[in-house]
Amino acid sequence: MTKTLIKNFSKKLIESLDYVSKNGFKNEFEFEIDCESLKDYNNVDIRNSLEFKSIFKKLKDLDGPVLYWFEILSDIDNEILRDRLKIYSNTNNSKVTPAMKKNFDNNSKCLYVGKVKKSVWGRMIQHLGFYKVQRTQGLQLFYWTKGLNLKLKVHLYEFEQDMADMISIFEIELAKLNRPIVGKHK
Repeated sequence: MTKTLIKNFSKKLIESLDYVSKNGFKNEFEFEIDCESLKDYNNVDIRNSLEFKSIFKKLKDLDGPVLYWFEILSDIDNEILRDRLKIYSNTNNSKVTPAMKKNFDNNSKCLYVGKVKKSVWGRMIQHLGFYKVQRTQGLQLFYWTKGLNLKLKVHLYEFEQDMADMISIFEIELAKLNRPIVGKHK
């Protein structure tokens, strides 16, 4: 019974990976964030704001598993970014931020690599810093980026639903390629 289950599951995995190897991802979307101009959306639904309404409409259309990364567009020293994030994460009542790597590539243009199995729009709210639950990990950009003139581009790649359980593998590989300055990927 178990042997048959494993064989059938493996066959399904191979078919899904074969589809991706031939066709790539299902959808792609990019948007930019000027962190300096982020307003406080803690008590207002950012999805209905003038600045973000069209972005969140497109994010809601991405209903499968999504692999994403934050590209640093600004010319800024990565140590400054990490220091500011550390200072914020050590303040009272801070929201949870990504893990800090001991060693990082100071020349990397990647802030963070992540993935979700569904509802990427909710994950983006967490990364911007406007999710109500403090213990949910995210970049919390609103809280620590003021005065840095930080501009980011978010790259998102949606896969077919049958890739949800394998999206973590792609996250690890994208992190190896982009060398994010925060977050751990094992």
